[in-house]
Amino acid sequence: MVLLYRKEKSLQVLHPLALHTNVYPTHYKQLIFLHYGRLFFLSRSYIFHALVFLSAFALADNLACANESSPSVNYMGMVGFNTVPSARMDKEGTARIGVSTLDPYNHAFIGMQIAKPLYINLRQSMEVSSVGGTPEFVYPGMDVKLRLMEEGRYRPEMSFGMNSALGHKRFSSEYFALSKRVNDFDFTAGVAWGRLGSGGHIKNPFSILSHFDKDRDFSSEDAVSSSDWFTGEEIGFFGGVEYFTPLKGLSLKADFGADSYAAEKTSIPGFGKPSNWSVGFNYAPTDWFGFSTSLVGGDKVMARITFQDNLYKSNRKSWKDNPPKTQSDGWLDKLWARVQRGGDDEGFMNISKPRQEGRNFESVLHLNDYQPSSMQIGRAAKRLLGDAPKDVQSITIIPVQNGLEGKSMTFSRRDLEQSMRGTGSPEEIWQDISFTDSDRSVSKKKKVRKFKFLPELQLSMEEETTHLYRASAVIEEQKQWSHGFTSGSAVRFNLADNFHRLYKFRDINLNSVRSDADFFTYNRVNLERGYLSWAKTIIPEFHFAATAGYLEEMYAGFGGEVLYRPFDSPFALGVDAWSVYKRDPFTPLAMGIYGERTTTGFVTGYYDIPDTDITTYAKIGRFLGSDFGVSTGMETQFDSGVKVKGYITATNADDKDIFNSDRNIIGGLSVSIPLGDMRFIPEGSAATARLEPIGRDDGQMLDRPVSLYETTEPTTYRHLGRNWQAVQN
Repeated sequence: MVLLYRKEKSLQVLHPLALHTNVYPTHYKQLIFLHYGRLFFLSRSYIFHALVFLSAFALADNLACANESSPSVNYMGMVGFNTVPSARMDKEGTARIGVSTLDPYNHAFIGMQIAKPLYINLRQSMEVSSVGGTPEFVYPGMDVKLRLMEEGRYRPEMSFGMNSALGHKRFSSEYFALSKRVNDFDFTAGVAWGRLGSGGHIKNPFSILSHFDKDRDFSSEDAVSSSDWFTGEEIGFFGGVEYFTPLKGLSLKADFGADSYAAEKTSIPGFGKPSNWSVGFNYAPTDWFGFSTSLVGGDKVMARITFQDNLYKSNRKSWKDNPPKTQSDGWLDKLWARVQRGGDDEGFMNISKPRQEGRNFESVLHLNDYQPSSMQIGRAAKRLLGDAPKDVQSITIIPVQNGLEGKSMTFSRRDLEQSMRGTGSPEEIWQDISFTDSDRSVSKKKKVRKFKFLPELQLSMEEETTHLYRASAVIEEQKQWSHGFTSGSAVRFNLADNFHRLYKFRDINLNSVRSDADFFTYNRVNLERGYLSWAKTIIPEFHFAATAGYLEEMYAGFGGEVLYRPFDSPFALGVDAWSVYKRDPFTPLAMGIYGERTTTGFVTGYYDIPDTDITTYAKIGRFLGSDFGVSTGMETQFDSGVKVKGYITATNADDKDIFNSDRNIIGGLSVSIPLGDMRFIPEGSAATARLEPIGRDDGQMLDRPVSLYETTEPTTYRHLGRNWQAVQN
């Protein structure tokens, strides 16, 4: 480890013994703590020839006609050519991680196509003197691309993108790109503001407005802000072409851009700016791996390695079907079956005693939170049909999730019988089903107890330390009682982290909102949650929940939420308010309470994008640090059960980074992969990766144990309709 500090524009190295003392040079403006994490690259002088040799060797067994070519990425991780982006997108659900080098930077990135029109990329750009050198500066950023128009027979694909939409100004750019495929050639042309257009070809059309005519200072130590977008006296054009060869997985790329490298020419003595053209190739021998190299401007070499997979196609799910116990089952088999069911003695369908009204047979079904609701409803309806008298012509199921009621669903007996014989279809059942409000009491149910295993990885790309991480595992127990009551408890096992780095750069004290995250890793085991919640559907489509206890790892308190969610509307509106206290990380299991009470709450609007499983939302209200602001995001769940969420939060606070610039806009991305179909893992278990700023005090929200929107999702018209095929499982 080496501790570097900045005074004016120079870097100096402190004696390593300084790391073992509590004395630091407080009279200097900033501290930068850097580690010797090295990217694995070949020597720069040999990388081009080595990769050419490897590709030629691997291609010998892969002669084939060009397939439906998958897009590859540029050196910053965005779909494109060698150094510039294109309008192309990945397939929905594609997740990618990679590293690259192009003098004078190494880049590490992770991104995902979280929806068909939206790609989000989190990038760490590190200034280095050599490929394997220690970073001198780090420039984290969030890059996004939004498809505005799909390609048609004569119409090109059109996308809008932003490099460093959030992050440091060094790589900030905004651009529009057009791409058109002609046989085996894919052409792109675009126009860019910011760094991508800093070479300047024409005057910025927005410069007639005084705000946009200022030049962006890419050598500035400030973070990018919305006031920087589309600024600059001039803008530049870029373009490229990719040829997909008959050799499977191999494509040739050429591009040109308008990057002036202004910051590097100013801050790096002797830096030679390359010409704005490049030629190279990309080779993807498999669906999950690819590499690329190119010659940039005749005197620099770019190299990139990526790993990717499509989470949408994953066979993982949150549940497994356990065969019924038999007399021949041994005690060990019975034990493991109980573990996989999350603690239940035996699998059961939580369905109330049916009642007959005329020619209809009706019952209440209490849904679990890990199997598809349509599958549970279908099985319950068929079970009722087996018990129904012969004169019954319809079966009604009233689905209830944690005390919250959905619409009553009435099936025709004929449709169910045909489905059981294999002669009917889910579409026929859906066409004939009717939805009504129920007047039946749904409060009573059999007590349900569930365990889940929830491993979690937190990652953050920081200006100060290049990265922060934490690996932990949560074991959660939840009990569902009668009358809408739910109790929950969970413990977190801290496995590994490097949060101690927060000490070097953050003003940490016991009144921090989350910058004292390191304190909560001191105990190997902490109580994650311990709460009691009550939920009730007040009137149809109006839901209420109240919760009290240890709400999350850092806060305890009480609060409530009200949600209005029309059954067949894409819109919903929610209001929540919480009164919380900070937990004391230095007490056993972090169960102590200290500090003053704080109040937080939001008004949230939801919108379900039609014909998709994507939900967008916008929150406005008061954060945990008493700052006010807005948070917008998008979340989706793929058919495989994988959940993805991305968000951006802006507040009126003035939190500063180590360069003393405002960073009141933050963003993050989380991916949750179900584990419940794995042997010996409880149903409903999931592994989560969170990529978001760690230890920030502004723009922080409570990690609520109960969400009315998530609880009501399985009984909505949209969710049932899009997942109705499972009704026959």
